[in-house]
Amino acid sequence: MVEKNKENSIGQVFTPDFVAEFMVKNALHFISHPDLKVLEPSVGEGVFLTHLIRNKIANITGYEIDKKLYDIISKKFPEIELKCDNFLNMNGSQKFDLIIGNPPYLGQNYNAEIFQDYVKKFPICSQFFVGNMDLFYFFIHQAITKLKPGGILTFITTHYWITKSRKTGVKLLKPHVLEECFLLQYVDLSAIKLFKRAKGQHNCIFVMQKKTGKEKRESANKSIEVIKIIGGNGKSYFDHELNHQIFRDLIDGNHSDHVISYVSALTNNDLSYSGSWNLLYPQEVRHIVSRIEKYCMNDNKIQYMKDYFMIRNGIIFIQDEIFILKRDKNFQIKDNEFYVKIDDKFIKILECEKSRLKKIYKSRAIEPFGFNKNNYLGYGIYFNKNEFIHSRLKIRNEKYEMTYPVLTAYLKQFEEQLKKILINAKENPLDLFFPRRGAFFKNSNEHDGQELIDGESLYESGNKIFFKYISEENVFGFSDGPYYATSDTYFLWKKNHSEIIDYPFIIAYLNSKIAKFLFKAKNIVIKRSKTKIEYGLPIPNLSLFHEEEERSIILVIRLLSNYVMFINNNSLSTSYIEKILSISYFSTHQGERLKKDIADAFLSNDKNHFIKIIDILFFQLFKLDERIIDSLQQRYY
Repeated sequence: MVEKNKENSIGQVFTPDFVAEFMVKNALHFISHPDLKVLEPSVGEGVFLTHLIRNKIANITGYEIDKKLYDIISKKFPEIELKCDNFLNMNGSQKFDLIIGNPPYLGQNYNAEIFQDYVKKFPICSQFFVGNMDLFYFFIHQAITKLKPGGILTFITTHYWITKSRKTGVKLLKPHVLEECFLLQYVDLSAIKLFKRAKGQHNCIFVMQKKTGKEKRESANKSIEVIKIIGGNGKSYFDHELNHQIFRDLIDGNHSDHVISYVSALTNNDLSYSGSWNLLYPQEVRHIVSRIEKYCMNDNKIQYMKDYFMIRNGIIFIQDEIFILKRDKNFQIKDNEFYVKIDDKFIKILECEKSRLKKIYKSRAIEPFGFNKNNYLGYGIYFNKNEFIHSRLKIRNEKYEMTYPVLTAYLKQFEEQLKKILINAKENPLDLFFPRRGAFFKNSNEHDGQELIDGESLYESGNKIFFKYISEENVFGFSDGPYYATSDTYFLWKKNHSEIIDYPFIIAYLNSKIAKFLFKAKNIVIKRSKTKIEYGLPIPNLSLFHEEEERSIILVIRLLSNYVMFINNNSLSTSYIEKILSISYFSTHQGERLKKDIADAFLSNDKNHFIKIIDILFFQLFKLDERIIDSLQQRYY
């Protein structure tokens, strides 16, 4: 594990002794024979060497790039074949039975020069370089090439390379691993912090075995053992004593409340060359997921979010501080008149200019089934390029200045600053009045081909679902009226214009405990990337529910969801309860039991009360036991 260092560009963060002890003993369960040939590619303080020697391993080669550490280690371990060189520079035909260690970690995005230098110097880096990768990827590539068939590789790294998918730095890593190796064991350490001062800790230990020629020819398969570490309070934090005890128990083979182990439902042959590897997937969880997915089939394929919606960010202004007007800073409202600050004075805008001011929300405003209408950031200045689309650019801007004189005068105070930002972004500096992104976006699908969609009409009216662009929970908001949001919000826009989307049912499903379970089971974590939710969250196909009771449950869900979406609209509440309770579902035994709950929910007008009832209905619809779902989530997640 490394981080940037002023002195030599790469400064080490060393492995705790108890982690190295576990990794050595654990590796020897997978491979052990006389004269075992071992390599440690990033020796550091020599903690792995210590435990290899204690386990009577004599034939050890080590690499250390730091000259000071090399001098210390060479004196401390004179019996080791130690090289003061970069492991990535290793050549020759020498192969090893076991390669073990903690390779350096350094992101390529912020260290481009280092990676360029490595690509020039080392053939392995030239062969496997990909943008947006990490330095330890090169170490995995190199280690694979230096293993004997049947040999074992075990590293401690961040787990991002396991969970990352399409269009990331794993483009060449995962194919190389799957072509050459079996993944035998995955130790998930993401619930604890092992390195006190290192950043970006979501760590794992993995054990791989290099395939033999016969195993490659026969497309042999192997299962994957999972060991999941659970933190003290469910949150990742640094606690040296707890970490030490957890690994002590692992080393001694003792039962621990902080450790779960099982065989993953995914085998090596299930792993994708380009997709995320959801290894934390017990068989009993997979069984429940399969039962849900059978209701999400279309033409013998599971239909996912990507099949219904295109997912796009909200609006990116050239600069938020300028384009988003905030009260008492650069904006005032008095007697329903709007004023903007120009040259230290507040100037009243024209009536026609009010339509160009939109309430702007950040993702914090999103709530299940809706959003907090009062939690807006300010008023965004939103001009639409299409208004004078047939004019030449310079004339177009002049028309905006004539039509909206006060708002454009306000923006022109910052003209040089805005133009500079646009030029640096390689965009047209004449577009200083307009959002940089999110106002228009491309839609590609097999029905309509590729088209450029004007986002304003979608933000302004019509049904829209949205969610946070960084989230581990299934919280989906909804609006059928104006909702303009910044880029930390993802919007679900209908992919096919002719497709009929049952929004009340879909928003209820997305916010349900069923979807929450799927998020955990399929490791759907949204961190600026939408791939996992696009390709991981299955969407029910309502045409597969044939029974009268099923159709009746769907109708109740739809009506309750519709009420929750518009719960503040009192006009809906007067006759709604009679309409719902007249549905045939309530003549069934299950329906009779829910009648009182629904009546109480309408009396309290509490959104959470309705959501609980909707969850009960979803479990009935999917024929699942809520207690089993709760038990699985508590046990594994």
